[in-house]
Amino acid sequence: MTPSAIEQALDRRHATAQRAFAERDIAAYRDMFGSALQYRQIDGVTIDRTRLMRDVAAQFAKIRRAESRFTRERLDVAGDDVRETLIQTAVVEVAAFGFLRRVWQIERRGDYVWAMEEGDWRIVRVTILEEDVRGRFRLG
Repeated sequence: MTPSAIEQALDRRHATAQRAFAERDIAAYRDMFGSALQYRQIDGVTIDRTRLMRDVAAQFAKIRRAESRFTRERLDVAGDDVRETLIQTAVVEVAAFGFLRRVWQIERRGDYVWAMEEGDWRIVRVTILEEDVRGRFRLG
C-alpha cells in the first residue's frame, strides 16, 4: 500500500470514529482499536482496550451531545509501521441538574500507531502527549 493510500484509509477510519463518537456507538468506537491496544494516558498509566472501552462506555452513558474532529500533524509510513501525530478536539455536553448542562472542551495531542488487523486499520498503541480539558456550565 502506498503512503497516499494509507493516508486515505486512515482518513476514512477517522471519519468512522467521529460518527461513532457523535452517535455514542460503543461497538463502532471499539472497532477502531486493536485487540492488544496499549493506551498510555496523560498521567503515564497504560490501559488496555477493555479498560478504555469501559471508561468510554461510562462517559457515553452521560453524554447528551458530542462532537469530535482530528487534525493530523504528521504521518510516518515505514514498511508496516504506520504512526501519526494527531490533535483531537472534542466538545462534550452532559446533563448536570436537569436544567443545567456541563460543557467540556477537550484538546488532546497524541501519537497513534496503526496496524492492519482483520482486514482493517486499527489503532494498536496510543501515547497521549498533551491534554487540555476545560469545563463550563450553561442553562438549558
